[in-house]
Amino acid sequence: MGTLQSKLELQQDLQLIALLQRDLNLVTAFLLLTGQISIVGIFINPGDFNLSLSGPIFGRARLESKFSNEPFINTVIDIIDVIIAVLLIIDEIQVIGAFIGPRRFSIVVSGPIFGSRRHVPTLPCLKREYKFYKKIVTKYFAVDPTVFRNI
Repeated sequence: MGTLQSKLELQQDLQLIALLQRDLNLVTAFLLLTGQISIVGIFINPGDFNLSLSGPIFGRARLESKFSNEPFINTVIDIIDVIIAVLLIIDEIQVIGAFIGPRRFSIVVSGPIFGSRRHVPTLPCLKREYKFYKKIVTKYFAVDPTVFRNI
């Protein structure tokens, strides 16, 4: 009986993680549609590629044409951002990670449509990454450690 209950709890936990992932995708789409972030780069790997998204909200300038008299280029960038947002909303791509650099932060998205496999949450991997994240963040950033105790 205990094994069945633990399997049920595991499935509920995995479902919660999937819902959080979905919320993260929707928030990212919202940030794209409101112009807070934009596509800033592409990571090309053998067989797939990932898109990097960032903007003023993450300490980076929004991608715009270098020529102020080229509204066509800015319109193309906006159209690409809308397409990425739609792909996030219809679940064709998803947030797969983050890139942290000096005074900047980027969200990385990809999915089967870009040749990447769909990322499915797993608890052992999540626990390992959470412990690593907690260690790094508390070591290098001024974060109240009680925040992690309450999660």
